[in-house]
This record gives sequence, structure tokens and C-alpha cells, in this order.
Amino acid sequence: MTSRHGLANVGNTCYLNSAFQALLKSRPFVEYMGTDAWKKHLPEEAKWGGLVTATADLVTSLGAPGTDLINPSGFVKEFITYARTVNEDIRFGRQADADEAIELLMDALHTSLGREVNMNLVGTPLTTDQKELIQSLTGWTTYFKKAYSPFVENFFGQTQTKIVCEQCKTCSTRYEPWSMLKLPIPGADKVGNPAPSLADCITAAFRTEHLDDYSCDKCAKKGSANIITTISRFPQHLILVLKRYTNAGSKVRARIAYDAESVPLAPWRTWSLQGMPSYRVMSTLEHLGGSGGGHYVMRNRESDGWWLYNDGRVHKTDGASGPDTYILFLEQIASP
Repeated sequence: MTSRHGLANVGNTCYLNSAFQALLKSRPFVEYMGTDAWKKHLPEEAKWGGLVTATADLVTSLGAPGTDLINPSGFVKEFITYARTVNEDIRFGRQADADEAIELLMDALHTSLGREVNMNLVGTPLTTDQKELIQSLTGWTTYFKKAYSPFVENFFGQTQTKIVCEQCKTCSTRYEPWSMLKLPIPGADKVGNPAPSLADCITAAFRTEHLDDYSCDKCAKKGSANIITTISRFPQHLILVLKRYTNAGSKVRARIAYDAESVPLAPWRTWSLQGMPSYRVMSTLEHLGGSGGGHYVMRNRESDGWWLYNDGRVHKTDGASGPDTYILFLEQIASP
């Protein structure tokens, strides 16, 4: 029997219900949190062990056969208790942002279940790309060697950011990990502009920035520089967040076009030796309403089409994209 459980709304918790339902459709998340695998990594003194256990219990409940309504009260209580230590505006009965909920939950699980590991780099780099790759991997191991969890390999990516001085051409490079990419919507500040595609949004996120007053340590001059950002590490499961709100606080309603079967990321990779990464859309979250409030729902790709998860109500729908699509969950697919 197919498992398509709804989650009861226990007080403006549609943001958390939708976020959790989307994570539940990620196979690595379920295989880890829905079995006993996580138990061997949870220390007895783990500060947020209650949230880890509540997450696992909810995953197990939602994975059981049937279509019953599940009450997530225990999980919601543990989540908000943790979330308030980071953002005191998150509280029982108050709506919150789904993207922040995903980040907070992933961070709590990763921190609680992370363990120290040995990650050694071998080989001698020959080309510039290989040398940069070693630098990227060194940054990765330094950041995660004290706390490594299965969430790292499956959900965390990395960007390379270069600042190139136009005076002496000296390049300063840094590498930063992340659990989701946040994308601007080009032209969102002007009413009536045509809706961009998802590729346009990704391009805008990685557009080269120009600095006029950069102080270069190498040539000791103050002048122009360019900031170039690319993706140096691609996760198996990529989360994209569209910035639906302008600086003025108004919401951007526009259907962002994309091919749900193939979202190519190769144009934004750091090195050609990374291959040709491509993804397909597995789930989307939508925020219905405006800046003053609203409601979250989740659409998911399943074997018999797309299904809409609206708190306790679950039914078939007509695809992944809508004018209020806010978060996209992508799964990396094999290169052709």
C-alpha cells in the first residue's frame, strides 16, 4: 500500500509540515532517519537528542503503509524548542519561513549526529584546476572533519569565490559550504517585467560582481576588482530557494519556467573536470499569499504523477511548477 500520510496543522505549522514532507521524499534522509542507522551516531549527551529522536519517530510514522493523518505535535515541540535558541521570533502558533525551518532542522540533525572522521588527501596536483581542487577539498575536510554526518555528502555543497584585482591580476580564493542555494529573481523590482526562467535566476546568483574600491594586499593599491563565484562541489540533493520578496517587502508572483526532468548546472561549475552535473526536480514548496501571511503546500513527484501535500489533505496535482513556487528540491541524475 502506498504511504501518503498528511500532517495535521497544530497551529500555523504548514511551513514545517511542508518542509518535512519534502525532506521525507529524499531517499538518503529516509534511509538514515527512518532506520536505526542514526542511533549509533547519537551521543548520550547530545543536547538536541530529543529533536533527533522526534524526527526519526515522525519519519517512521510517515513511512508506514496507509494514508492516515499523522499528528506531529511531539516533533513540532522539539523543533521549536531548538529553533528559538537561534531565532526567538519562532514560536508556537506563529507562522515562520519554510527555508529557515529546513536550514535549522538540517543543522540540528547534522550537529547532533556529526562525528569526527579522518579525511586524507592523496596524489600530486599537476594542473591549475587540480591544484584548486585540492584547495577546495582541503577546505572541505577542515570544515567537516570534526563533525561529519550523512547529511554532508547528500545535502551540502560548496562554492568557490575569487576576488581578482584588475591592477595586478592577483587572485584571492575562498571556499564556503552551504546546505541550500538562494536565488534572486531578476527584474523582480519592476512591476510588469517578464518572468525569468530558473536558469536566469541561477545566472543572476552567480553573476560576476564588480568592486570599485578594492584594497589589494599584493600590489598595495586601491582600485577595481571582480568577484567570481562558482560551484566547486555539487551535492546529491540540491535545495534551491527563490527570493520571492523584494527589499520593499512585496511578494513576487511569477511562474519561473524550468524543465522538471533536467536542470543543468554545468554552466556554473568551477572546473571542467567536475563533469556535467544535471538534476531533476523531485519536490517543490509553494507559499500562497503575501508578505503579511500565507500558507505553505508541497508538491511531490511520485510513480503515478505529481501529488499535492496540503497539511492533512493529499491529492493528485498537475505538475511541479506554479506562480508561487518558492523552494525546489533537486536530485542529481547520471550524465548521459
